[in-house]
Amino acid sequence: MQKTRTRGTGIRRGLRQGIALFFGVVGLWLLWLTGDPRAALANWVGERDLAAALLAVELPMPGDGDGLGLWERLVVGQSPLLEGQAVGSAPPEETETPQSLPSQEVAPTEEPAPSDTPAPSTTAPEGIIPKTMVAGTSSKYITQEGVTIYNHTDYALDIPTLLANAPTLSAQKEGPQILIFHSHATEAYTMDGTDLYEESDSYRTLNTEQNMVRIGAEMTKVFEAAGLEVIHDTTLYDYPSYNDAYTRSSQGVAQWLEQYPSIQLVLDVHRDALAASDGTLYKTVTGTVDNCAQVMMVMGSDAIGQEHPNWRINLGLAVRIQQALVEKWATLARPVVLRTSRFNQHQSTGEILIEVGTHGNTLQEAITAARLYARTVADLMKEG
Repeated sequence: MQKTRTRGTGIRRGLRQGIALFFGVVGLWLLWLTGDPRAALANWVGERDLAAALLAVELPMPGDGDGLGLWERLVVGQSPLLEGQAVGSAPPEETETPQSLPSQEVAPTEEPAPSDTPAPSTTAPEGIIPKTMVAGTSSKYITQEGVTIYNHTDYALDIPTLLANAPTLSAQKEGPQILIFHSHATEAYTMDGTDLYEESDSYRTLNTEQNMVRIGAEMTKVFEAAGLEVIHDTTLYDYPSYNDAYTRSSQGVAQWLEQYPSIQLVLDVHRDALAASDGTLYKTVTGTVDNCAQVMMVMGSDAIGQEHPNWRINLGLAVRIQQALVEKWATLARPVVLRTSRFNQHQSTGEILIEVGTHGNTLQEAITAARLYARTVADLMKEG
């Protein structure tokens, strides 16, 4: 029995060696077909000789625990890409400058073409008559010191005295120096260009980019650029009801003055309305400045019995500003108007109602005038 097992073992060993030799010949033939058999073999065997490599067909080599046979390793060794995908192999180490596969080309996204549709626009209607408003021949016009007042009261006026008693505006005081508000905030201008709006009433709109709030905003920019602090009250005091607008705005101003006693100048900014009995519209033009409306300061008094003890002081301030406007811009300002009503100006000795253009002017003409007015007042305040 012992001999039989020994003999059988020898036969089996011979068969295995024969099979190994057969596969060795086939393997060499396959290697030759790959085009670089020497390099492929070296990738796997390293320093080992060919006999040891062939022997590995029967007996695994120490450390060859990747689960791949010799021929699999030889074929895999021919391809760097496949070598990295071998079962159980570690991923290739990332180099300092990793090589990435070329990305798929993506067609650039085309930016949408700019819209060819122009913004809605219009042209101011023909027939609006431009007019530069200056002093007339009526005895109600008083002209002294280069300044004209159109006096609707029976009070005698002396412009030099008014100037002497005018309050001094200062830019040095802490806190807001100027309050801008609009008793008739919804007042608007003739639509022109892209300055369009939906009317809430004739020549009125709730659009604050097109009504008096916009004019106040432009004035605020000029004052602030000069280093002055401004409160711009954008409340629409004339909406929804035009009646009692002055009562509502008076309440608002009282609250601002109580909160900020530093306020020296209070401007109620409006626009005027000039129309003939036949409906012809007029717009005011400066004449000395292109595309510029005129401004007009309207001052109140106690002529009809309303309490307003300091109306002459307020009027003196308006006359002082008027004098500066005349020196800088000639006909930017229409004559100062003194009325019998007080227009809530009893609340402060520095309160002025200013009309910027008329409903026949365009918004842009009014903006130009408002900015020039604000620049002149800012210069006065900085001079002290």
